[in-house]
Amino acid sequence: MKVRQILFVPPAPIVWAEHCRLFAKHGVEVETTQTLSSDQLGQGLADGTWDVGVGVVDNIIAWNDERKAGLQIMAQLERTNVMAFFSSKETLSETAQSPVAVDSTTNGFVLVLYRALARAGIDRHKLRYDAVGGVRHRFEALAAGKTSATILVPPFIDMAIAKGFRKLWDGADIAPAYPGVVVAARAAWLRDNAAAARGYMHALLEANEWAPNSASQAVASLVAARFSEPAAQRLVQDVVPNLEPSRAGWDEVVALRRECGLLLRPEPRAAEVINYKPWTT
Repeated sequence: MKVRQILFVPPAPIVWAEHCRLFAKHGVEVETTQTLSSDQLGQGLADGTWDVGVGVVDNIIAWNDERKAGLQIMAQLERTNVMAFFSSKETLSETAQSPVAVDSTTNGFVLVLYRALARAGIDRHKLRYDAVGGVRHRFEALAAGKTSATILVPPFIDMAIAKGFRKLWDGADIAPAYPGVVVAARAAWLRDNAAAARGYMHALLEANEWAPNSASQAVASLVAARFSEPAAQRLVQDVVPNLEPSRAGWDEVVALRRECGLLLRPEPRAAEVINYKPWTT
């Protein structure tokens, strides 16, 4: 059974599943595409180019609204999304005078930036946002001086610090319940490909159980995938129990969209978007 997956950077359980060859063990052949942007990821899931995708909860809500994608969340792969805002400027107010690199202006990490700006009394509409793409492309733009600031995640946080960029805020201080990345698929695909979905999920669940019991190997596999050693150790110690999506995380994301005026009525319901239990049995 083939599963076509699209993602930015492979999250820990996928790295571990591949390291232990668990997809093959559970009868699934996973074909992975590394995306250039959330727009490519969302459109590709919506039109069926890919079967499953790894993104943030806010992506799923936005794509269901904007693209009528009909996506459901199968699992949460990391407990939280470690993120930080880096700039070549001294302050957030100085940064607001220069271009900021983003992936999208309507969904994803940018909503955490909007909350940070609001708390600092800065009108987000006055900033110039450059749609650069995924985190690797944003880091490269920052390092090359093509943008003044952007939001980064591991391993690019450590790389930005090493290059001397200033961390102006930490995601944990702005949106403490912001959840880690999730796996999503179209409800229609899940219905028509239940065996493949179950095999894919079981591989991830087994990988998630293996990591804390084989910590040194699990850390080494993440370091080989370009995670820093501290980040790898944190991910092994802080796995998501049973990969079950966090309701507190869902509520945080909905609140962010509501604050920005990007949450349409009727509001999405967690019970309709999170479809977790069928794939764990």
